[in-house]
Amino acid sequence: MSSQQITEAEMREALGLAPTKPAPEKHKHPFSYILVELSVRKLTGGPAFRFEYKSRSLSTLEAKLEAEKAVRKKGLEVWAVLDVRQVSE
Repeated sequence: MSSQQITEAEMREALGLAPTKPAPEKHKHPFSYILVELSVRKLTGGPAFRFEYKSRSLSTLEAKLEAEKAVRKKGLEVWAVLDVRQVSE
């Protein structure tokens, strides 16, 4: 074979028809969020139950306000704030 001839494999690779190599795995960045746990109940009263809200906010105060807004949107009232903590996965 002369140096000017190319192999079939080289031709396929040049045309983009070669089998693809497995892509390297991407490292995921740690996923973190603020978990707000509230004790809520219906507007008409009744027993209180736990409500959990995950916020992507960096501020615990903003996360708490978002959670309270979500509770009101569902027609419930906040009875007490049980916990506000940052969780990393």
